[in-house]
Amino acid sequence: MTTFNSSPWQFGVSDFSTSEPLKNGELIKASGLDFIEPGLAKAAAMPEEDFLKAADRLRAAEVPVLSANWFLPPSLKVVGPEVDDGKSREFLKLALGRANHLGAKAVVFGSPVSRSIPVGWAELEAREQMIRFCRLAAEVIQEGGWDLRIAVEHVNHTETNFLNTFAEALAITREIDRPEIGLAADFYHFAMEGEAIDVMREAADLICAVQLADPNGRVFPKADADIPGIVPFFEQLAGIGYQGGVSVEATVGADLARDCAAAAEFFDCHCG
Repeated sequence: MTTFNSSPWQFGVSDFSTSEPLKNGELIKASGLDFIEPGLAKAAAMPEEDFLKAADRLRAAEVPVLSANWFLPPSLKVVGPEVDDGKSREFLKLALGRANHLGAKAVVFGSPVSRSIPVGWAELEAREQMIRFCRLAAEVIQEGGWDLRIAVEHVNHTETNFLNTFAEALAITREIDRPEIGLAADFYHFAMEGEAIDVMREAADLICAVQLADPNGRVFPKADADIPGIVPFFEQLAGIGYQGGVSVEATVGADLARDCAAAAEFFDCHCG
């Protein structure tokens, strides 16, 4: 079995299915994982008092928040005829401020509903809108003085019709050309698209968040699971010198604690 001794990575759980990291942070850490990646749109929708209590609780329990996912609510469109830059800026100021308050260094930008191209809308116009939105997010981060990056995510074709491959996400991120905008690398989406992972070599300076799941059911990985391609994926991350978080974004089974413990064992076996 290939392992990566003394890897610089920390391992955590993203908001997906019923994982609810803001609620279950203490359980996730107690089950052997290092950090949580809460859903930012959910955090932004909380009353301020409830959000601050949750943030204080996690800080007191020493549960690190390295990143956030679930960036935008489905109602906030970044491509198509419903785009409203004023509403976008208002949301970004609130949400990214809360991400910073939690201590996150990256926000994974998947949000497939928000960025899907409506029927009849030109892809070139959608691309220009996506670039404008990301540059707006960069401006908000700069204005806030926050140490934070947006990680544009490649999301497979079953979930959205825009930026399905890592190569496509890489190309648009290079065009955006802002230091506040980076990339997420997601093993599940690589597997769903059948995309070669060596494309990550071209993005060593941009990858600021990593996610994965066992593609067989999009479930938490287990130590004895046969996951084709996972070892080369880790090899690529090691080869480009990635240092950061690797989070499980997967469907929770009957017992979150058991799933987290199994994932911790998986990471220990492969990356310990």
